[in-house]
Amino acid sequence: MAVASRSADVAKDYASKVAAHTFFGSYEEAVAAGHDLYVVGTIPSSHFSLVKAIVQGGHHCLVEKPAFNSLAEFQTLWPSLLASRGVFMVAENLHFAPFQHKLKRLLGDSELGQPLFLDLVRLGRSKPKGWRIDPVEMPLGALHEGGVHWIRRLLDLASVFEPDGSAGIVDVTAFAPPKPLTATPHEDTMMVVTRHKSGLTSRLLHTWALPWRFLPFDVSKLHAEHGAVYFDARGIYGRKYGPRGKQLILPNITDAGGYEAMWRNLLNAIATGTQPALSLQTIYQDFAFMDAAYRSKTSGRPERLLPAVAS
Repeated sequence: MAVASRSADVAKDYASKVAAHTFFGSYEEAVAAGHDLYVVGTIPSSHFSLVKAIVQGGHHCLVEKPAFNSLAEFQTLWPSLLASRGVFMVAENLHFAPFQHKLKRLLGDSELGQPLFLDLVRLGRSKPKGWRIDPVEMPLGALHEGGVHWIRRLLDLASVFEPDGSAGIVDVTAFAPPKPLTATPHEDTMMVVTRHKSGLTSRLLHTWALPWRFLPFDVSKLHAEHGAVYFDARGIYGRKYGPRGKQLILPNITDAGGYEAMWRNLLNAIATGTQPALSLQTIYQDFAFMDAAYRSKTSGRPERLLPAVAS
């Protein structure tokens, strides 16, 4: 294992902490060394150039969310990502969390009937600092920097109701307060309403400005024809109501954050030459959803997802 930083001293110090055998004082030097797998954990504005060099070199790449600083960057790299010999994945650990998989099984129970309304709530006051209060480094806002985790969760749950396993997005409408309540540039609170082909309407509330207040009532939920599922979006607890009665949803202690499962899936994809659970198309869909939300916030009307075309 090797580590890299823009400073040789920083890289050397970090290498000693994680017992890395090698360290590099520049990212360019690290990429040129030709390692099998690169993990990009830098700030989003640097992702495009790093991923481009890694992918075009044929290496495997795991990039921290958000993958890029704009949809245009993703579209520009799309041909290279498709043609790459390596596996490319975003570090969306919550997609692999056992509580998320448990929710998908419960939501997909046929006894609930037609899905009607899915509500995913992410509360929690944040105090952004450093690059997160720089409008240049944060060109969009909190939904871009932190909300992509919750977009993945929402669309993953919505996919339960689509025959082809997609999220079945028809269009996206977003709302936000006139200005942020925190130091976050551009927006720190967004509500996104989505129409799905299955007939489901979903709503995502993502905020860095509003605290959790009273846990039993700060819940996410699915309302369906014959029942409902209420759950805490942080993966702590939940309860299902259906024709067969009530069912308590208990938390998971083992690998609750899904990190181990995420790494196992990535390494298995590399070893077997197969697609990871988070395919390139799924990652693009999530980013295009986020982009549509920001366009809707500006236009004041529903927006559709843009295709993955090269600029």
